[in-house]
Amino acid sequence: MDDIISKILEMDETARKMEDEAQAERIASREEVKKARQEVYDEYLESAKNHIEQYKKAAKKTSEEEWKVTLKHYDDVSAALEKKFKNNKEKWVNDIVNGVLSYNN
Repeated sequence: MDDIISKILEMDETARKMEDEAQAERIASREEVKKARQEVYDEYLESAKNHIEQYKKAAKKTSEEEWKVTLKHYDDVSAALEKKFKNNKEKWVNDIVNGVLSYNN
Protein backbone atom coordinates (compact mmCIF):
# COMPACT_ATOMS: atom_id res chain seq x y z
CA MET A 1 0.00 0.00 0.00
CA ASP A 2 2.87 2.37 0.85
CA ASP A 3 4.28 1.57 -2.54
CA ILE A 4 1.03 2.63 -4.22
CA ILE A 5 0.86 5.85 -2.20
CA SER A 6 4.50 6.59 -3.07
CA LYS A 7 3.79 6.05 -6.76
CA ILE A 8 0.67 8.26 -6.54
CA LEU A 9 2.68 11.02 -4.84
CA GLU A 10 5.44 10.60 -7.39
CA MET A 11 2.92 10.78 -10.24
CA ASP A 12 1.33 13.82 -8.60
CA GLU A 13 4.72 15.52 -8.33
CA THR A 14 5.49 14.65 -11.95
CA ALA A 15 2.10 16.02 -13.00
CA ARG A 16 2.72 19.25 -11.07
CA LYS A 17 6.14 19.65 -12.71
CA MET A 18 4.57 19.08 -16.10
CA GLU A 19 1.84 21.61 -15.26
CA ASP A 20 4.46 24.14 -14.10
CA GLU A 21 6.46 23.58 -17.28
CA ALA A 22 3.32 23.95 -19.39
CA GLN A 23 2.47 27.17 -17.53
CA ALA A 24 6.00 28.48 -18.11
CA GLU A 25 5.78 27.56 -21.80
CA ARG A 26 2.39 29.31 -22.04
CA ILE A 27 3.84 32.46 -20.48
CA ALA A 28 6.88 32.29 -22.75
CA SER A 29 4.62 31.80 -25.79
CA ARG A 30 2.52 34.81 -24.82
CA GLU A 31 5.67 36.90 -24.49
CA GLU A 32 6.90 35.70 -27.88
CA VAL A 33 3.55 36.55 -29.46
CA LYS A 34 3.58 39.95 -27.78
CA LYS A 35 7.13 40.59 -28.99
CA ALA A 36 6.30 39.41 -32.53
CA ARG A 37 3.19 41.63 -32.58
CA GLN A 38 5.27 44.64 -31.52
CA GLU A 39 7.89 43.86 -34.19
CA VAL A 40 5.20 43.66 -36.88
CA TYR A 41 3.69 46.93 -35.65
CA ASP A 42 7.09 48.65 -35.60
CA GLU A 43 7.90 47.40 -39.11
CA TYR A 44 4.52 48.59 -40.39
CA LEU A 45 4.99 51.97 -38.74
CA GLU A 46 8.47 52.35 -40.24
CA SER A 47 7.15 51.34 -43.65
CA ALA A 48 4.33 53.88 -43.38
CA LYS A 49 6.81 56.60 -42.40
CA ASN A 50 8.97 55.74 -45.41
CA HIS A 51 5.94 55.86 -47.73
CA ILE A 52 4.91 59.24 -46.32
CA GLU A 53 8.44 60.60 -46.77
CA GLN A 54 8.55 59.36 -50.37
CA TYR A 55 5.14 60.92 -51.03
CA LYS A 56 6.29 64.24 -49.56
CA LYS A 57 9.39 64.22 -51.78
CA ALA A 58 7.33 63.37 -54.86
CA ALA A 59 4.74 66.03 -54.04
CA LYS A 60 7.46 68.63 -53.45
CA LYS A 61 9.16 67.75 -56.73
CA THR A 62 5.83 67.91 -58.60
CA SER A 63 4.89 71.25 -57.07
CA GLU A 64 8.34 72.67 -57.83
CA GLU A 65 8.04 71.53 -61.45
CA GLU A 66 4.55 73.01 -61.70
CA TRP A 67 5.83 76.26 -60.18
CA LYS A 68 8.62 76.42 -62.78
CA VAL A 69 6.09 75.92 -65.59
CA THR A 70 3.82 78.61 -64.13
CA LEU A 71 6.73 81.00 -63.64
CA LYS A 72 7.90 80.44 -67.23
CA HIS A 73 4.36 81.09 -68.48
CA TYR A 74 4.17 84.39 -66.62
CA ASP A 75 7.66 85.35 -67.76
CA ASP A 76 6.61 84.64 -71.36
CA VAL A 77 3.40 86.66 -70.95
CA SER A 78 5.32 89.51 -69.34
CA ALA A 79 7.89 89.50 -72.15
CA ALA A 80 5.11 89.48 -74.78
CA LEU A 81 3.39 92.42 -73.08
CA GLU A 82 6.67 94.31 -72.80
CA LYS A 83 7.36 93.74 -76.50
CA LYS A 84 3.83 94.82 -77.42
CA PHE A 85 4.24 97.95 -75.30
CA LYS A 86 7.55 98.85 -76.93
CA ASN A 87 6.14 98.30 -80.41
CA ASN A 88 2.90 100.24 -79.80
CA LYS A 89 3.87 102.86 -77.22
CA GLU A 90 4.02 105.79 -79.64
CA LYS A 91 0.79 104.80 -81.40
CA TRP A 92 -1.07 104.39 -78.11
CA VAL A 93 0.17 107.74 -76.78
CA ASN A 94 -0.86 109.43 -80.04
CA ASP A 95 -4.27 107.70 -80.00
CA ILE A 96 -4.87 108.84 -76.40
CA VAL A 97 -3.74 112.41 -77.09
CA ASN A 98 -5.83 112.60 -80.28
CA GLY A 99 -8.82 111.12 -78.47
CA VAL A 100 -8.57 113.68 -75.66
CA LEU A 101 -8.02 116.57 -78.07
CA SER A 102 -10.94 115.53 -80.29
CA TYR A 103 -13.18 115.17 -77.22
CA ASN A 104 -12.54 118.78 -76.21
CA ASN A 105 -13.41 120.15 -79.70
